[in-house]
Amino acid sequence: MEVKIEKDTDNKLFGRKEMVFSASYKGKTPTQEEVKEEICKKLSLSPDLTVVVKISPLFGTSAASVLVHSYSSKEAMSVEKKHLFERITKKSAKAVKATEAKSESKAEPKEQAKQAKEEKAAE
Repeated sequence: MEVKIEKDTDNKLFGRKEMVFSASYKGKTPTQEEVKEEICKKLSLSPDLTVVVKISPLFGTSAASVLVHSYSSKEAMSVEKKHLFERITKKSAKAVKATEAKSESKAEPKEQAKQAKEEKAAE
């Protein structure tokens, strides 16, 4: 994914930087976490103080416009909309459950195969 800064504004009232990026990518639209990692890495920002507000894919292209807020402190983040944080925690919880379900489903056939072998050996 390639990220370019289009607009960078200092909002001193809220203690944050409001940035608009253009992101080009291959395949599906990147997740908020992927975009956040890329932007924080490129601009040396703290991931804990950065919020991806909106990703707007451009129709018919592999590009998107991304709105990001980067705060100066945790206290300044209290002005951010609460649903943005809830969305992030819900998605990360779903991802954890999905990986656990995959690991369990892979483990079950192995255990069943072991039990079948043990039963045949016992006969």
